[in-house]
Amino acid sequence: MVLSALCHPGWHDPSQCHWRPFGSPVGDGPWHAGSDLDLAVEGAIWGGFGTSGQRCTAASRVIVHDAVLKGFTQAFVERAKGLRLGSGFEETTDVGPVINETQLRRGFFYKPTIFGEVDPGMRIAREEIFGPSVSVLRARSLEEAVEICNNTNYGLSSAIYTRDIDRAFRAIQDIATGVTYVNASTIGAEIQFPFGGVRQTGNGHREGGWTVLDIMTEWKTVYIDYSGRLQKAQIETAGYAKE
Repeated sequence: MVLSALCHPGWHDPSQCHWRPFGSPVGDGPWHAGSDLDLAVEGAIWGGFGTSGQRCTAASRVIVHDAVLKGFTQAFVERAKGLRLGSGFEETTDVGPVINETQLRRGFFYKPTIFGEVDPGMRIAREEIFGPSVSVLRARSLEEAVEICNNTNYGLSSAIYTRDIDRAFRAIQDIATGVTYVNASTIGAEIQFPFGGVRQTGNGHREGGWTVLDIMTEWKTVYIDYSGRLQKAQIETAGYAKE
């Protein structure tokens, strides 16, 4: 299986962004060698390097089951080597510039970087770079993977790749993040669903959801009559309307 980690939720100053517990893309479902590794690799590439890794839900950490670690890592590295840096306005660009020179003192482009053999206690596994960098961690069981994932001060988004529905639901239950994806990358959200994290992620509240639709938009009620005849609203009903 493969899991990943992300940063703070919603609004935040990139310079103040922190790691959050992961649970995301790479390898086989929750520590089971039965997932689609190619799909997991693509999920890790998009989650870790899409938008140059400068996203609150970027997959900064990827936890991979020991049984598929070697194969996944090799494929992940080879795929990352082929990513093209350039202007975000060019369709052929895979990784654009970082947000400002404070993020990168020597320029605005940073080559996608993968750190291997990362220990859960390392600083790079507990703090977010907020750039195109991904740490790969090893786990020998789903339980260990979830424990690594949850052992940080943050918890915004997570993802797991697996074909085992039982493992998927165990991960959903045990991973302590505000968002969890199954067989999909950690980045992306839809306005109708609450968005936010746990512990020290964000401000403790959820953005999005139906409350936001009420606050930020105006409701309009629309009636469409396809009967072809006059209908007297609140007078005629299907039970006693006269023909």
